[in-house]
Amino acid sequence: MPRRVTRALIAATVIGVLALTACSTPASPGTGSGDAGTPTKGGELVVGLDRELPSLDPLAGTISAAPALMLAEALYPPLMIAGEAGTVAPGLAESFTPDDTAKTWTLKIPADLTFSDGSPLTTESIQAHVKRLSDPANGSSAAGQARQIAGMEIVDDTTMVFTLAIANADFASLFQRSLGMIASTTAKDAFGFPLGAGPYVVDDFVAGDSVTVARNEKYWGKPANLDTIVFKMMPDADSRFQSLQSGDLGIMVSETANQFKQAREDDKLAVHAGAISVTSLLLNLTSPKFQDPEIRRALAQAIDRDALNAVVNLGEGKPVDSPYSLLGESAPTVDYPKYDPKAAEKVLKDADLSFTLTVSSLPSALQRATALKDMFAKVGVDVTIAPVDAASFTGVMASKQFEAADFVTSIFSDASGAALVFSTGAPYNLTGYSNKSVDAGLAAIASETDPAERAKSYEDVSAILAEDLPALWMTASNFGYISSADLVGVRDMTGLTFISIDPAEIGWAGK
Repeated sequence: MPRRVTRALIAATVIGVLALTACSTPASPGTGSGDAGTPTKGGELVVGLDRELPSLDPLAGTISAAPALMLAEALYPPLMIAGEAGTVAPGLAESFTPDDTAKTWTLKIPADLTFSDGSPLTTESIQAHVKRLSDPANGSSAAGQARQIAGMEIVDDTTMVFTLAIANADFASLFQRSLGMIASTTAKDAFGFPLGAGPYVVDDFVAGDSVTVARNEKYWGKPANLDTIVFKMMPDADSRFQSLQSGDLGIMVSETANQFKQAREDDKLAVHAGAISVTSLLLNLTSPKFQDPEIRRALAQAIDRDALNAVVNLGEGKPVDSPYSLLGESAPTVDYPKYDPKAAEKVLKDADLSFTLTVSSLPSALQRATALKDMFAKVGVDVTIAPVDAASFTGVMASKQFEAADFVTSIFSDASGAALVFSTGAPYNLTGYSNKSVDAGLAAIASETDPAERAKSYEDVSAILAEDLPALWMTASNFGYISSADLVGVRDMTGLTFISIDPAEIGWAGK
């Protein structure tokens, strides 16, 4: 059964039709190879993941992280998927639409959805899934999102209505990850994971090593092309790339600029990626070192964002200047501090400023930190780089035990991300920032469904952030996949700010 592509979010932003970017050319945000041939039926694909997955249950949240979304789509295809320029479109759902207040949302699903054992997936299944994730006793990372829901009314097996505690025009975007990855609350597979409604089922699971999925023979939709897909957990980026080059892998997750560059120069490989990982330097505003707005502005003037893009991203990303920089034609024009080392030095040379920069131990993060250290040294600021193991970095950030930190995230792939980072007391507000005008602007964005009005609020919020500077913007860098050129059927990623691959549609090209 083909998926209907009805636009759900009325915040849809129309962007110009972008030509597909050939694999041999640098990527712009959300570019990919699209369909380069017709997949054949059968065969096996081996995927290199960049992390270990202790659980496949959407409740745990690890499977809904961006690098694992391909596996999630195999087992628990989300109700909503990425649309263009930060919007969302129906995935498993038929439609998901708000009323004029953005407080009431109506979800419609196809009538013939089933879990992998053939049992029906109805609106009651969705209600039970959401209740499971919202229960504090279950410890789901999506509980905070689920708590936005004040009520769920089931109209019939295919229609239900969500009533929100407060208006949220971006509510549907929450259903791209755990909240929308519907898992059975009554049936589990042989490995103890809840059944999903995906085109594949778990055939083998070895904790810390691999997951093998096999075609779901009871799948409600069009059968998948590949017989099996093996997801290998390979945290080391160099090992993954070497395995891809040798043919041991068919596709791999990557966010390493040099790997994308090498892949574009190799006609045996293809790149499916976009500049969607936004990097910024977070300043802990509880530190006396960053209390003075003039100091923060001078630090922003010391950062050469074009140079960072050229050196760290090898020119494949782009400079950013607001949390809305990825939103296509809706991205605001911002009067953000321009690179001006002389002006920065004038303020900073006598400030006797030094601070510690906390950074993930990933190579790209260390390279960016080194470049920042050099830039700040030129204006009289001494920076000490404090690398943290990648597996522990998230916890360090959450504890807010840093002076300044290198922040890399895909949370700004849609408009709702800014509220999560810059609202007073928001879950990802790691800097301690608080501004009533920004809170009001973000609340206005959340309750506004008219695209033009939302765009005005993007400008207002971005202008204040450019004055207050709790975060110093840097670049959007590439994230995505590198595959064998013989792997075809990959989703067209033009204009997308949220990268994933539909495992049901891909397969090996016929010889």
